[in-house]
Amino acid sequence: MAYLQKTSADSPTIAVFAPCDPRNDDAARERARNIVSMVGRVLKGIRLPQGVKPNIVVADQTVERESDADAVALEFRKAGASVIVIVPDTWFYPGRTAMALTAHFPTASICCVAGNNAPKPGVVGVDAVVGAYAQTGRLCHAIIGNMPETGTDPEFDDKSKAEILDLVWAMTAVQWIRGKRVLCVDTDSMQMETALNHVHAARRVLGLESTRESMKLFADMIRKDGGYDAKELKALYDWTVNKQWKNRIYPDVEELCRSKSTVYSDPTKVKPKALSAASKASLLDELKLYLILRNYMRDLNAVGGGWTSQLAWGSDRNGTPMACADIAESLFNSTFDHQGKKHAIPFATENDFQGLLTMLSYSALTGGEPVLFADFRKVYEPWEIQKKADELGIALDPKSAYMQRGCIDMDNSGSGSLDWAGPKGSYLFEVFKHYFPGGGFSTGYVSPAGLKCQAGRMAYSELTGTFTMIQAEAESVELPGPISESFCHASSYSWPHTWITFDQVPASVSKYGCPANHIHMVQNLSRRRWQYFSDYANILNFRWENTPAFTEGVDRMEPMLYRISGGETVAKLRLSGR
Repeated sequence: MAYLQKTSADSPTIAVFAPCDPRNDDAARERARNIVSMVGRVLKGIRLPQGVKPNIVVADQTVERESDADAVALEFRKAGASVIVIVPDTWFYPGRTAMALTAHFPTASICCVAGNNAPKPGVVGVDAVVGAYAQTGRLCHAIIGNMPETGTDPEFDDKSKAEILDLVWAMTAVQWIRGKRVLCVDTDSMQMETALNHVHAARRVLGLESTRESMKLFADMIRKDGGYDAKELKALYDWTVNKQWKNRIYPDVEELCRSKSTVYSDPTKVKPKALSAASKASLLDELKLYLILRNYMRDLNAVGGGWTSQLAWGSDRNGTPMACADIAESLFNSTFDHQGKKHAIPFATENDFQGLLTMLSYSALTGGEPVLFADFRKVYEPWEIQKKADELGIALDPKSAYMQRGCIDMDNSGSGSLDWAGPKGSYLFEVFKHYFPGGGFSTGYVSPAGLKCQAGRMAYSELTGTFTMIQAEAESVELPGPISESFCHASSYSWPHTWITFDQVPASVSKYGCPANHIHMVQNLSRRRWQYFSDYANILNFRWENTPAFTEGVDRMEPMLYRISGGETVAKLRLSGR
């Protein structure tokens, strides 16, 4: 066994081996071992959150009989393998080789990748072993790609490499999440049943733990000035007011909204007022909360979090309202803060646990891309955009995406990732005091056009005991300035806005499709990679109305397990025990 990549003991380990026909000659064995190493090099492209990379080990011998399978399995076990990639180049005896080896790893994710080769026939081996796993009820995705049929050191073509990377990345992401922990502070904010902490379901489906904590602990820490370093707080405050949001902090949000100010499109017309002593105190409390939560999560080894900002914390006058958590939430979801570049940590406003599961999955599948948390606030169909344009005397391009399919105001509840603000940057707006009597500031911005993303959310069903993902490809669009300003004022002006248009789903349909009041967006995630992840995590997928069931090169091929078991939904329900 050889390590192609060795990172740390707590990183997932991918193990790669070649089953072989014992009648093969030495040249065929050498070619098979070289293909295994080549696949291992492809998998070096996998990245996980917080800068983590998987361990990658390759077998230095082919597996031709049961004794070989046991010997290689022992080495893989020592390495902590949880993802196993079977890479045959020729025919092999499935039960004596691949199945004998993977029997040592009943909970590992397994797949099979090979070239579409004719010599010593290879593809029949893939069909045989995948079909055998399917009959036992074990998922084994297969990729049959393209490589030279002859030669000692063949390489998969780029198309095949991309699909292999998507598949094994998804398998590795599932294993990375298992055993991880998130912090969930208090109840689901505003008693949103769609945000419940599904403790047992999350353990069963994703292997994810959640530490549930009371807000009182953090309120006490703020009041007693504990849980953070005073010098760091000073540095964070200085960065906030003198660098990141210098001359971009607006304490008079009520007046800005009454006067329909145009901060986003022309901030030069609206000069910020000086902060009062009370506003500065609330801002300091917000920044304290960020440092306190960050330190607390570090101590927990938490990879994500959720916070109950409304009701008991910041808006219920039966208690003592505290400054809101919006800046803290934005900074967690961003790739920078006062210390410079950092890793984004998925953090859900309103302690939306289902939303956090979606964000954490998206993060794991993209190497920690900052995930945008948003309200599914307002859906604008083309006729409604045209109506506003007519009111304002603005001409629109009828071929634009938003005039073809409409757009949605993803109004981000104040917790939007700052990475989604674009080159124009963001602003700080003091919160509405009638809404958050505890005071504090929210981030606000309008995202630029051209941000391609997956936009979706997982939801839980008590009827099936499973999670289902509802998502689609989307892209941010830029509305004409006056229309954008008008629409921002129509909802919550002082919160981040991202106008998105789904690639295939019109606004008239998408307005029915969000399973909760929140939705989440991430860049650089292919639909195919998500689908592989959903298979190994056993998460259902909803297909939007009037969209194709399968597009080659975009969707993953349905695995044999589903083909012979009644389709994806039936198979996944059976696997979940329903």
